Amino acid sequence: MSEKFEDIVDNLRQPSAWIRVVFMLAFAVFLYLIIAPVILVLIVVQALFAVITGAENENLRFLGSALTVYVSQILEFVTYNSEIKPFPFSDFPGAGEQAGAQAPARNDGADREEQVKAPPAPRKKAAKKRASKKTAKKTASK
Repeated sequence: MSEKFEDIVDNLRQPSAWIRVVFMLAFAVFLYLIIAPVILVLIVVQALFAVITGAENENLRFLGSALTVYVSQILEFVTYNSEIKPFPFSDFPGAGEQAGAQAPARNDGADREEQVKAPPAPRKKAAKKRASKKTAKKTASK
């Protein structure tokens, strides 16, 4: 019984374990107080763009994708699934990057090829402008 107790005491005296706990708490607070509100604002703004313009904002889409990977990296670190500290202790992830070496690879290649081959959907405003130009030409020629 005394050996187990000594092992516990030795583990409690290791500064690296306590430093990791401090980092984990800091990242958890950062995730809750900073990242979560940013994501909520991103959701609202992107929804407004979609409603008003009829299309999503590509820059906000890129930011959302990067934040998704970043949140994943934080969660991997605080749940002891990764030893790599997230940004600012490593590079900020770009959109489409994997959370880390531990994350399973997703096979999105086939989906991306289908998206690239499919023609873009016509926008409502552009279609309305073309239709109004055609009707204007028809009435002008008569």
